This record gives sequence, structure tokens and C-alpha cells, in this order.
Amino acid sequence: MQFNLHPLDPPHAWRIARGSSSAASFCRTLTRLKIRTAIDLRRANRCDKASGTIDFESLGIEYHNLHLRSSDLPHPEPLLKFSQLLVDAPRPLLLYCKRGKDKTGFGSALYRHLVRGEALDVAWQQLRWIPFGHRPGKHQGPHLFRLLLQEQQPTDLLRWIQDDYPEIFHRGVERGEIAPVHASGSFSAESE
Repeated sequence: MQFNLHPLDPPHAWRIARGSSSAASFCRTLTRLKIRTAIDLRRANRCDKASGTIDFESLGIEYHNLHLRSSDLPHPEPLLKFSQLLVDAPRPLLLYCKRGKDKTGFGSALYRHLVRGEALDVAWQQLRWIPFGHRPGKHQGPHLFRLLLQEQQPTDLLRWIQDDYPEIFHRGVERGEIAPVHASGSFSAESE
């Protein structure tokens, strides 16, 4: 049994903590849920692709690693790719990170808003302490992003993420308001 497994939009989407479960256990969960797309939200050096322990292709699963940083605003490139996948990826899909609460909660909130059309207040319930375990202390990124959305009031979120958000992000980095990070999730030399 997997820790922090929750339906996101059953049977179309699920969220889970990858945690320290074995590859065999995780593969059983993927098979049981009939997952066709797996979106790993961890940094590139900590993802399933880097470890090479799961052969997603042989399971018939489309695998994507897109670091959706939760400690600050996410990098525009993986955010755009992630948002496009939410709309276009084969179903059912699975969103996951190590603990299934911060990056996964952020991704789940975006799914509920972009795909299901839920209002931000409702969608952001995917970032609650109970039952998901989200604690905003070191994970302000989703909340900063929500505030930005409330300020900007985009009528088409996907288009805003594509056209407007990159400039907002890079201006914030230049002003020192956002920690610089590469699309892969590694920090820029000046922030190390």
C-alpha cells in the first residue's frame, strides 16, 4: 500500500507520495490504478528517471519529470509543460513527489483549477494539512503563485502561464525577490 495516495479526479487522476516505497511496490500501484501518464515533480537528480529503477515504457506508461518547485515560485518552463500535460496527457494520470504533499499538492491544485474548472479557493484545498500533510512553512511557492493569480486575474490561465508568467518570474529573479533556479530544479551558481 502506498502512503498518501488520494483520488484527484477518479478514475482520471490520482496523487501519491513516492516516498521510500520500493520500485516493485510503486509498480504494483501504477498497475492497480491503470496509470497511463506518470508526472514526477521532483528535481531531475532525485527522480525515478535518474534512479533508473522503474521501466515506465515496459509498463505502457508515459513518464515525465517536471520539477514543480514548492519553496518559491516555480520556473516557467516546467510549469508550462506541466500545465499542458494536465490538459493533454493520456488518462489516468498520476502526480507525485517524495512526500505527496507540497509539490504534489501544488500540481493537484493546478489540475483541479485548469482541468476541472474549480475556483482557486476550492482547488487550493489540495494543499491542506489534513488529509495531505501540507505545511506552508518552507513551501510558500504555491501560496505565492496563488497570490500572483489573484493579483493578475488571468482569464485564460494556460495562456497567462505561457505568455506573461515567464517575464514576471524573470523580473522577480532580477530584483532578488525569487531565488534563481534552472528549469531542471538545480539552483543557479549565484544562489548556491
